[in-house]
Amino acid sequence: MKSIAGSRPNPFTWLRLLALPALWALALTAQDLWLAVGLLAAILTDMLDGWLARRDPRYAAGDLDALADKALALSVAGWLALRRPAIWRAHPALLLCAAGLYAALLVYSRVKFGRVSTLHLHSGKVGGLLQAVFVLHALFSGGYSPPLFYLALGSFCFAAAEELLILLTHTTVDPEQVRSLWPWLKARWLSH
Repeated sequence: MKSIAGSRPNPFTWLRLLALPALWALALTAQDLWLAVGLLAAILTDMLDGWLARRDPRYAAGDLDALADKALALSVAGWLALRRPAIWRAHPALLLCAAGLYAALLVYSRVKFGRVSTLHLHSGKVGGLLQAVFVLHALFSGGYSPPLFYLALGSFCFAAAEELLILLTHTTVDPEQVRSLWPWLKARWLSH
């Protein structure tokens, strides 16, 4: 995995990171509507930092973006545990398995490459959209939808498993080039 030399701090990534304490304050004070609005803004900054990085590669600080993404993902899990504990009571085994898979991804990436993975896979983007829909629905509705939960958690696990498999099967990973495990699988299958 590599970082672009001469990269600049992406203001949208920093905005997402700096908003986390305020979002935690909203979660801790049971301001679900404002938490949902703030989360929606954080999701928007995630899209905007990608847009800026594509327009000007000097703003493609992959490590900082990965940190912001992981911090937001862990925060969302915490907010759901705090604001929608019924989700955790109803599905503890599934959530522990998903957490274990995600922890394995983070630890393996750190051990193998010396830092957290900065991949932006297609499955992660689709999963992120489904997860955002689930979380925003849960915060806006005051409850949660089991079908949306299964879609969101399934997409999260699929994306994490795909990313872990890429890290396991590749000696080096260029986050600007690798978007899916499919090309590697196709090449392996055709070579046999």
